[in-house]
Amino acid sequence: MLAIDTNIIIYAHNVGSAFHAKTSAFVKKVVAERDKQGHHTVGVPAQVYAEFINVITRQTIENPLSLAEAIVVVEKYIKAGVPIIHAQPTQLQTFLELAKSVTTRKKTFDIFLAATLKDNEIEGLYTVNTDDFQSFPFLKVVNPLA
Repeated sequence: MLAIDTNIIIYAHNVGSAFHAKTSAFVKKVVAERDKQGHHTVGVPAQVYAEFINVITRQTIENPLSLAEAIVVVEKYIKAGVPIIHAQPTQLQTFLELAKSVTTRKKTFDIFLAATLKDNEIEGLYTVNTDDFQSFPFLKVVNPLA
């Protein structure tokens, strides 16, 4: 299973983004995909949904959503059965171990996300910010817009 990063969900739902059409089509495609056992091939970390709501409602972005609209977007993913990837009890320890490999606090939320993915044995991440995750060799990082 691969996870979807915040920027992908934001582009898919921000009609003002130059990446909207391509990302929206990509998200619709991967959310509908199933493996041979009928399971989703992608999931969305709970952290990503929280970050999505925070960013997509900022008045500084083009065409922001209201808080109510952003919540509806997340609820639609949940209703569609897209797996939610939750933090595990080991998350803090995994986060601290991964944090030792970086030299800047700017990667804190990326490290936290990587810890969630590692603890859940998620093999990869769809993101536009591939460079932010290259220091995590356990993750296959894919930019679906490339």
